[in-house]
Amino acid sequence: TLHQIFELLGLHTGVDFASYKHATLNRRMQRRMLQQRIVKLEDYLTYLQANPSELDALYRDMLIGVTSFFRDPEAFEFLQARILPQIALQQLGKSPIRVWVAGCATGEEAYSVAICLIEVLAQLKLQSTDLNEVAIETARSGIYPQNSLNGISPERLRQFFVPVEGGYQISKSVRELCVFAKHNLCSDPPFSRLDLIVCRNV
Repeated sequence: TLHQIFELLGLHTGVDFASYKHATLNRRMQRRMLQQRIVKLEDYLTYLQANPSELDALYRDMLIGVTSFFRDPEAFEFLQARILPQIALQQLGKSPIRVWVAGCATGEEAYSVAICLIEVLAQLKLQSTDLNEVAIETARSGIYPQNSLNGISPERLRQFFVPVEGGYQISKSVRELCVFAKHNLCSDPPFSRLDLIVCRNV
């Protein structure tokens, strides 16, 4: 039954979930089943076959990523102190630095990397991708509620964020450095000529 659900989901979305962690997918399915008051997996398959909107909802649930600004601060401190200066020295006078943030979710990871890069250098090109189009739209807008900025220092908040109704927006100068796109790591070709790949959310 699980295999049939994966096939149905794959046909509907174009994404093959067969190689994803089954325990994680099962938890997401159980959550959806509970919301629809369905007990048996077989009944959920029947429900999915009759309700394409539930397939969309299940797909979105499968792709929800856990992310926040400067998640695991030690990793960003190391990136900024050791990795980015080394890349900057290698690229000095050459083409712009190119970074790919795979699995960028709603953009917090990509913007955190961009802020670190801005603090280290003047010019960069940052490409960020995710499979979830709804999350990508949030990332492109760069608007986040106040409670999602807990990991941001007051200095960075002043320098890189603009207060807007309902929260803050990433400053235009940072947003312009980032390109957000839908990308399936399992089937789409990777980006080339990269200086850094960040895949902590994958």
